Parts: sequence; C-alpha cells; structure tokens
Amino acid sequence: MSKPRVAVIGYGFAGRCFHTYLVGLADGLELYGVATSRTEARRDIENNLGVKTYDTFADAIADDRVDLVVLATPNDLHAPHAIQAMEAGKHVVTDKPMCLSLAEADQMIAASQQYDRLLSVFHNRRWDGDYLGVCEAIAAGKLGEPFLYELFWGQFGKPRGWRSEAAHGGGKFFDLGAHMVDQVLQLVDAPLEQVFARFHSGAVLDLDVEAHALAVYRFANGVEARVETSSLAHQPKPRWRVMGTEGVLVKEGVDPQEQAMIAGAIDAAEEAPENYARLYTADGVTTLNPTQGRWRTYYENVAAAIAGADNLAVTAINVRQTMVAIEAARLSAREGRVVTPDEVA
Repeated sequence: MSKPRVAVIGYGFAGRCFHTYLVGLADGLELYGVATSRTEARRDIENNLGVKTYDTFADAIADDRVDLVVLATPNDLHAPHAIQAMEAGKHVVTDKPMCLSLAEADQMIAASQQYDRLLSVFHNRRWDGDYLGVCEAIAAGKLGEPFLYELFWGQFGKPRGWRSEAAHGGGKFFDLGAHMVDQVLQLVDAPLEQVFARFHSGAVLDLDVEAHALAVYRFANGVEARVETSSLAHQPKPRWRVMGTEGVLVKEGVDPQEQAMIAGAIDAAEEAPENYARLYTADGVTTLNPTQGRWRTYYENVAAAIAGADNLAVTAINVRQTMVAIEAARLSAREGRVVTPDEVA
C-alpha cells in the first residue's frame, strides 16, 4: 500500500518550518507538494524539497494524487479551505486554531462526516516536553491533587504579519492561547462550568487585536486554570505554575523543539538546565529531570489513522471543546461577565 500523499497549503513560517518538515519525517506519509502563490517560494521548494508545487489551493485539491491536505494558512481560511478539500475527497489537517468560530467548527465537522474524511487540528503541543512533564508529575502524585493551573506565553512586541490582524483571526490568545486552552482541557478531567476573561487593548502597539489576555476557567471539580498571553511582557512569567495539595510545580521557558526544528534537527532538542521544572514541597525544592517532547508523534498518528492502524489522537470533535472554551472567553471579555459554556455551545 502506498503512503498517503500530502500537499501543504501555504509556505510561510508554519508551512516551511513546521508542516513540510514534520510531514517529511513521518514514515507513513509522503510529502508530495506545496501550494504557494509566491514564485520565489516555489523555486525554493523545488530546489530544496524536490516536490511538486501549485500556484493555488484550487490546483492542489484538484490533483487526484493528493490524499491529505495540510492547511498552513491564515486562520480565516481554515474553515472554507477544509470544507472544500474534504468535498474534493481529501483528508485534512488544519493548523490551530481550528477556525474562527464554533459555528465554523461545526460546519467543518459536518463536512468530515458527510464526506467520510479525516479531520484533525495541529495541536502538536500535546507532545511538548513541559506539558508531558506536568502530566507525569501529576500521575506520580508529586503534587497531591492539583487545584490551580497557571499557564503563560508572551513577550514584548507586535505579532508578525497577519497574526496582528483581527480580520485574519490574529491575536496571541487565539494563536498560542489555543494550545494552552487545549492542554488545560486535557489535564482536567471534569466539565468546564464557568469562564471569565479580560482582554487588554492593543492600542499601545497599534494592534486591532488584544495586546494582553487572561482567561480563567473553573471546572466542576473545583479546579481552576488561568491561561494568559501577552504582547506586553517585558519580563515573562513562568510557562507553568501548578499548585497541588502537596506541592507546587514551576516550569520556566518554552519547549526547545521549535528552535531545533528551525535548525533542521528536531531530535537534537535539549532543555536548558535553567529551565528544568522545580517542585516545591514541605521537604524543600526538587529539580525534576526534563521530559523529552516529541512533535513527530502528531503526523505519525495521522498516518496510522488514515491507514486504519490507530485511532486519531487529535480529533475535530475533541478540539470543538477547545473552541467552546475560547469562544466563551471572548464573550466574557466582550461583555465583562462570567460566562457558562452552554451560552456558546
């Protein structure tokens, strides 16, 4: 049986550094083509990747040899392109966030069911080393019962390109915040009950998206999670701070796979010792050995799911809950009140 042939749509940072690279590493997939409107980029792809190029998205999905389409495009294109690709008989992976709204998510899921095509969202950060380390510490009982998660991602400066434009679904909360909300929903085994959020104006950076966001999620078991993103952070907070009944885990820095991947050697990613997680308990402070992240797993799982050899790890139905949580936070920030998930679901 031949490997599914993959066409990546878009050759900006995500298409170039994430998707073409990781698809190329997956034994069960063949990187077959890339679609981009930029002539210079097509020349680079042909010379360095040695794969087919397409001028347009329409050309890519019209190619009968393409089995899987990967959408590395601005967020506002995810839903229409995913639906068109599935209608053309293609499986689809879309970069995160899944789309612009819960209504779009439901349209995408309906198309996946109607055309019997796989639909997944690139939540590669379920395989971040820091997230996996938090999971391991909790499973080992090192914190007792976790009751508060604090997740932060930010720095100072305007987001690049379309990510600073509301019309394209920009904003750091919708971008990197989508990963953190997804991680929280995997960690807490209880229904989400309440959401309260505040978004700080982007005027200081001449943005039409938020410059700083804080969303507080309250679950039925009493656990609270605070997801915070910022373009105004001259000094960042820890990436993770998890409080439990027996201890507190603090983790600085972000997963090192991205920089190693950009350098072309993701397996060489290594956590800096100063960023190792620290566990604070009544017995003192313990430095935890880092857990190795593995973004490769995402596309390996997609390949196995297409082949019928494994269940899809990141399903559209599962990510719909992430979209509910994001949409509830946006409604809360807009109206300045606590929101329940059923108001948007």
